[in-house]
Amino acid sequence: MQSSRPPCALPSEHSSDSFWHTEPSPLLTGHRSSRHLPLSTDVVVIGSGITGASVAHHLLTSEPSAHNDETKPMNVVMLEAREACWGATGRNGGHCQPLLSDQPDDPSIAAFELENFYALEQLITACSIDCEFVSQKGVRAIYSSSEVHQMGIKLGILAITAPDIRRRMTLVTDPAELKGLRVPSAKAALITDVAARMWPYKFVAYILENLLTSQSLRGTFNLQTWTPATAISVSQSNDNDTKWTVTTPRGTIKASRVVLATNAYTSHLLPSYSDLIVPCRGQMSALRPVNSLKGSNRLPCSYGFLGEGLDDYLIQRLSSTGEQLMFGGGRQHDAKSMGTVDDSLVDSKIASYLRSRLVEAFELPEAKGRYDGKLQLSAESEWTGIMGFSRDDLPWVGPVPGQAGLFVSAGYTGHGMPNAWLCGRAVAEMVSGSDTAEKTTRDSSSLPHAYLITEERIERVRRQFEDVGVRDWAEMTRAAQH
Repeated sequence: MQSSRPPCALPSEHSSDSFWHTEPSPLLTGHRSSRHLPLSTDVVVIGSGITGASVAHHLLTSEPSAHNDETKPMNVVMLEAREACWGATGRNGGHCQPLLSDQPDDPSIAAFELENFYALEQLITACSIDCEFVSQKGVRAIYSSSEVHQMGIKLGILAITAPDIRRRMTLVTDPAELKGLRVPSAKAALITDVAARMWPYKFVAYILENLLTSQSLRGTFNLQTWTPATAISVSQSNDNDTKWTVTTPRGTIKASRVVLATNAYTSHLLPSYSDLIVPCRGQMSALRPVNSLKGSNRLPCSYGFLGEGLDDYLIQRLSSTGEQLMFGGGRQHDAKSMGTVDDSLVDSKIASYLRSRLVEAFELPEAKGRYDGKLQLSAESEWTGIMGFSRDDLPWVGPVPGQAGLFVSAGYTGHGMPNAWLCGRAVAEMVSGSDTAEKTTRDSSSLPHAYLITEERIERVRRQFEDVGVRDWAEMTRAAQH
């Protein structure tokens, strides 16, 4: 069965100004490691967000192992359509929250997200990466009775399938406790003992800068910004090896292996996946805190806000660096978000919602006594980014069936931070090793089997799941009615 959706377009040339890009890396800005595009290389990585950075990092810094038989130096070229890390990673909420309850029937997913979280924490600590990473508890406030009921069912399943994971969460329904969590109007709240806030662009910038400057790589790294990959094609070389040709406006480059770390934009190069990974615009804001959210009153944890079609998320930056409330969501107010790749626009309805929603959610005292009872927080920055929504809500990771040498890691459905780093590591293992994807998953990586790209999964997903846009429209319609 072929996709009925048209392929995704390239990233828009111009984009809204993300807060995370206010301190761009001088080394990465406009970077091209060579004046001309190399004619050939071992591996082309398309995309320079956290996934692409992870793939390149693990290809070039990991030691050979039983699952990585590449002993000769490897040459890696990374292509980026805009500036480095200018896509979803540089535009997200800065929130790394493993969602331990979302897939209770497959606890390997929660375990993987936890491992991803700790891998990031360990690397950031070991390398002293200045990216404002702070581990803290996560609170998911729930505003729908049906969502509370479903959460109870999921936690009950987890108590059987993964009791250790279940013990890391507490479901709160007592009004006094909810008030203490600062979400008095919520029907319930799920507290998780692990979450974090971070500056995602700075993390990726550190990884890419290290690849560009390190003298101890297992090969070479060449970054080419402002070089969109417009097409990929395959052919057989004289020695019968498969060779991929990547076409760009600056010429072509040949490689034996190509990795699509392209998330929302994957179907531009892989049109048959246009119904499996669909672009969706999300909106973010950096809000200035009022007095009741400053200093000793600052938020003690990260937040998610769940309900009928409601999926908002919030972290607060350090007191020493501005205390901005990094708040995103409100998609129920934008009927045009699904299917678009234009991140140059900021929707005014969503912007207004984001500026006012926290006043209501936290019942801020500054709103009391106003003649209209309304208060909007001041926005220091407002921007959009493009997420890649998966048809079955799970990432697509691994070799593309029937296309030797082509690999994908994409489709995070707005949940890339607790997944992408180790998804990239798994792909690097597949690229550099001789093992099959299944064996790599079983022996060398904790990648959930459900993430692997297989013909069986593709057929099953198309048979069992509605089109992403149809399903999302129904959810957003319900949200707008509440």
